[in-house]
Amino acid sequence: MRTNKQPLDPDILECLRDVIDPEVGLSVVDLGLVYRAVRTPSGLEVALTLTTRACPLGEMIVADSRELLAHRFQDVPSIDVALVWEPMWSPEFITDHGLELLGHPPRKAA
Repeated sequence: MRTNKQPLDPDILECLRDVIDPEVGLSVVDLGLVYRAVRTPSGLEVALTLTTRACPLGEMIVADSRELLAHRFQDVPSIDVALVWEPMWSPEFITDHGLELLGHPPRKAA
């Protein structure tokens, strides 16, 4: 559950579900690492984070994201995938589907 209110385009998210964090084995979407995913007149803008700044796979995850988006959205003029650190990632951002895949029950509705 993300606490920030940045927009998330469902088509972009669907594409990013194929970007897997190899250390955890979940998609960047289910881990709650995608903070922004929008279409603009100039192309796609994605902001994502990592579970920790010390993650050695950050460049690979950003490159995989960019490559999959370029393959899926061939008609857009540009694709910007930025690595951001605010807000700091928290396990609270993991989706209910991600929790299920990790063997945890979904959150109770508030």
